[in-house]
Amino acid sequence: MLLLALLFSMAAEAHDLYLMPEKFVLAAPGPLRVVFQNGDAFPVGSSSVKPERLRNTRVTMQAGGAEFEGIRAEAKRTVASVRVPGEGTAVLVGQTLPNFIELAPAKFASYLKHENLGHVQKWREEHGESAKPGRERYSKYVKSLVRVGRGDAFHGRPAGLTIEIVPEADPYALRPGADLPVQVLFRGKPAADVAVEVAYLAGGKAVVKVVGRTDANGRLKAPLAAAGPHRMHAIVMERCADAKAADWESFWASLTFAVPER
Repeated sequence: MLLLALLFSMAAEAHDLYLMPEKFVLAAPGPLRVVFQNGDAFPVGSSSVKPERLRNTRVTMQAGGAEFEGIRAEAKRTVASVRVPGEGTAVLVGQTLPNFIELAPAKFASYLKHENLGHVQKWREEHGESAKPGRERYSKYVKSLVRVGRGDAFHGRPAGLTIEIVPEADPYALRPGADLPVQVLFRGKPAADVAVEVAYLAGGKAVVKVVGRTDANGRLKAPLAAAGPHRMHAIVMERCADAKAADWESFWASLTFAVPER
């Protein structure tokens, strides 16, 4: 029982991490409260992330940038504050230090299926590793777009994260029913054949679904089915360069924004 509980707790740590600003639209520059949500649910997570694991927490925009302040863990979330320095599109980012999990073969296979990483399981089967525990190192990279006053084209500028989802249109200029073109970048290059998941609220209930896989240029058009907050999610997993540390290494990207009403 103790082993099962340990495996469950480690698997829970590998859930999605995403930013939920207190407001996605600000009338003017100023202070903004930001919440790190950790978990598969939307728009509220199920656990906090330790502040000491967070790095590169900041806001950038054409008017300048600022670091997150007062980062602290609460019961089921981690909160921070930041001063948005100007008008335009503010890009909030953060990342975690790498963490390690080891899952039993069946648990790891189930996790890979859940996260649309079937190619990893196929590789394990072809190389005689499907009966071995899954040893994985993972890190998470979060990004959020906030509109401050009038918008600009800053939404399309890569933030320099190891993995990130870059909108190629301003989501605040779109409406429900439109498509949002995005590009997934991994180490600054297009990430092909990556599943992209979108979460949003419809009738007060969360809808979470995969909207497709990126093309050869890392691009995909994500339908925006409703107004309000959205979360996009993508993972790249590869063989770990440090075989002593883990067999696999995954890089998690999330992007949050809000779609205006019609």
